[in-house]
Amino acid sequence: MLAEQEHECRPIKDSIADMETPSSAPASTIRLLVAERTENDAYALDSLLRANGIVTRLRFIDDLSLAVDHVSSADLMLINSGLPDAAEAIPAIKRINNRLPIIALRSDEQPADLSFASPDAAMQHGACDLVHREHQTHLLRACQREIESQCLTARLVQNKRALSEAEQRCQLLLQGAEAAIAYVHEGMHIYANDAYLKLFGFADAEDLIGLPLIDLVADASVEQLRGELKAFRAADKRDDFDVVALNGDGNEFSCSVSLAAAQYEGEGCIQVTLRFDNPSANSAANGNGSATALPIPPRHGIGDFLHEVEGATRNANHASRAMFLVGVDDAAVLRSTFGLQGAELVCDRIELMLSTLSEGMPCLRINPDLFAIYLFGSTLEDLRKQANEYRSAVEELLLEVNEKTVRASIHMIGVEEVDREATDQLLERAYRTYIEVGEHTSNSIEIHTRNTPDVKDDEATRVMKLVNEAIEKQKFMLLFQPIISLRGDNDEHYEVFLRMLDRNGEQMVPHQFLETAIANNVAGKIDRWVILQSIKMLSVHRAKGHSTRLTINISANSIADPEFLQWLSVAIKAARLPSDAVIFQLTENDAHTYLRQSREFVEGLKKLHCRSSLSRFGLLNDPFETLSHLPVDMVKLDGSIVSNDSGTEYLNTVIKKLQSKGKLTVVPMVENAGMLSALWQAGANYIQGHYLQEPVAEMSYDFSTDE
Repeated sequence: MLAEQEHECRPIKDSIADMETPSSAPASTIRLLVAERTENDAYALDSLLRANGIVTRLRFIDDLSLAVDHVSSADLMLINSGLPDAAEAIPAIKRINNRLPIIALRSDEQPADLSFASPDAAMQHGACDLVHREHQTHLLRACQREIESQCLTARLVQNKRALSEAEQRCQLLLQGAEAAIAYVHEGMHIYANDAYLKLFGFADAEDLIGLPLIDLVADASVEQLRGELKAFRAADKRDDFDVVALNGDGNEFSCSVSLAAAQYEGEGCIQVTLRFDNPSANSAANGNGSATALPIPPRHGIGDFLHEVEGATRNANHASRAMFLVGVDDAAVLRSTFGLQGAELVCDRIELMLSTLSEGMPCLRINPDLFAIYLFGSTLEDLRKQANEYRSAVEELLLEVNEKTVRASIHMIGVEEVDREATDQLLERAYRTYIEVGEHTSNSIEIHTRNTPDVKDDEATRVMKLVNEAIEKQKFMLLFQPIISLRGDNDEHYEVFLRMLDRNGEQMVPHQFLETAIANNVAGKIDRWVILQSIKMLSVHRAKGHSTRLTINISANSIADPEFLQWLSVAIKAARLPSDAVIFQLTENDAHTYLRQSREFVEGLKKLHCRSSLSRFGLLNDPFETLSHLPVDMVKLDGSIVSNDSGTEYLNTVIKKLQSKGKLTVVPMVENAGMLSALWQAGANYIQGHYLQEPVAEMSYDFSTDE
């Protein structure tokens, strides 16, 4: 039995910042999971908490086997210690969500249980407290304590995440900085950015780590540098000073040194910044005189670019903003006509022009002939005028490569920002739009506004709404199709198929919604629903005397989820099914894409004594290479192999090769009786298809029929 009561309020995670002091309980929704004998008992506990200012969203269960599907989304759990298997359930729940506080409740009426004889005994099983249900003050204090602990833990996680993001941003800024910067601890290098490495001729940072700083200065400056470092350690502040350093070629050059206190990976150190006139700035860039060397603007990584765009526009109030992808026209023709170096010089000059016109806004070079710039203005027409200035400026450039004049031009594809969307999302959307446009008109400007219809995005949004509704209201149904043995195995075996119901109650097959669900990382929730419902139905069916097995399909989201196997282990044990009663099946494409995770998933199933299967086999160029990494028990061929124009010869070859590797084979799409003899002779183990039975809502196939 499952019941849910919701009260309109923000989730707990959204109100952590509202806590005035650590001791103040947040006025937010607590997702409360109550395991009790009756719904009335659960509502009594819920009413007690709400009457004392703790706003809840109650979920009631009276069967602890159902808890595994809800504990990951709960903030607090109250469990009646008198429920069957309560002592075994608490450790299992903690394995799924070890941060979930569980308060065990006892009463005078319930039989004595040594597991809950005292708070200490209950804590040994994973509960955070044992409370007599009549001691309401104790219960309230315990709940408030655990809720406060949850809030503080969430705040700590947020702070750690914010610190990590800040450190990553600093790292990106250091890497992209023009100045040569290094971190020094006890006189030894522990970090250096690219400009520093390049200045001193180091190809890799590992070559510099541990090298004394004084080894990089001329003899005349060694004592001066030592004195400055010593004085800085004493005063933690020092004016800039000049030294003579040695570059990668051993040549001396003068530079200004700035010292500052810093931390690197949690350790105190000194930041050393060198500023200088580039000693090689006047040398020729190409060395062969084939083209004029051009100054190159500072290069930005994607992180730097996004950070600078956010900083420049944070306080600006402009109605229209857009991200533009700028492509060089006929880049392939430039390379074939003027060579790689000549084409690069042309693109360098275009990059310099774009950066100059940007007036402080960064220009991101995505690849040799594609750039990103961010424009903003009062109206969309302002953006178009700015873009046209960029286009005209490049068009008027007269470049010379190998004594030949080059006339360059660009095309610009922009997407308008929607509702202050995140800069990284805007850049990704602009790039996706640029790719989807495909053939680009030379010397042109195209702006996709927020009103420009995007059929793909609209359809994906529509499908996701249906998926979310289906998950919330459990609008899914399961169908079962028999898998028949050709080798005398009379055990009942079905594959489970999923259907989703739309708003009209019509069935949607997986290809209509599952790809979108996977892309939005919600398919894992659907997988868990399918597994729980399947094993419940299987338990009921086996209780009637059937030795039935099920093959259940698993999506890429679950394969890549490191916590899925642990959840699966608890779910199977709670169902009290034999480990060989369920076979878990992943597709060849998912296994190829997530090969490491798939191997770990299959190996994890073996540890649970569960079998595995690989479906849609044969679509890859070398399917046996992927199979060699996966110790699956069964292989289900793709339907295209069964209906292949080359006839049964190729099918026979694939089946024989699979069986030589010890794999049981399942052949789908058996549509007529004429195929049975050929498949039996080919050595197929199992067959499946509409000729035998279409997927239906019940496990009703008569496996004793001899057809």
